[in-house]
Amino acid sequence: MQMSIQTDRLQLRVLHPNEADKVLSFYAQNKEHFEPWEPERDINFYTPSYQRLSLSIEYNLMQQSKLLRYWVFLKNNPNTIIGSVNFYNIVKGSYFTCQLGYKFDHRFLGQGYAIEAIRDSMKTLFSDYEIHRIEANIMPSNLRSIHLVQKLGFQYEGLAVSSIKINHKWEDHVRFAFINEIVV
Repeated sequence: MQMSIQTDRLQLRVLHPNEADKVLSFYAQNKEHFEPWEPERDINFYTPSYQRLSLSIEYNLMQQSKLLRYWVFLKNNPNTIIGSVNFYNIVKGSYFTCQLGYKFDHRFLGQGYAIEAIRDSMKTLFSDYEIHRIEANIMPSNLRSIHLVQKLGFQYEGLAVSSIKINHKWEDHVRFAFINEIVV
């Protein structure tokens, strides 16, 4: 597992639990921006202890090759998180598949940072985890995310009806997939 990736403009890093304050600040500053698209948060989500525990659990899952999460920073501001890219539900064996998740600070949208971060982290996922298929499930009303995955080369596969509970309501999601055609 690569602990960090450098792109043209970004640093992508796996964070240690002692950096929970950065994660908490990122979520707190984007609470209203993220909530329409995500499952309901635990009552303790916006606390340092919750974020420390979350980072610790994520690190353990990364050690088991079940998850890969990079926190995204600008190269010229390596102390403030502007986004996160994660690959979860990593399944090997006959599948070599996973799910894609990402979120970016509302102040940094529309500047190409998400494409840059996801594209470069996918390269690591393919080389280090030998993933063949990445799925992305997106609410049909989230046009910005749909456009993003299409620009990355994900293909539309269909509608998953009533598939994920968001804000106490079962929501449909459109399913996209990226197939790694490179044999590793």
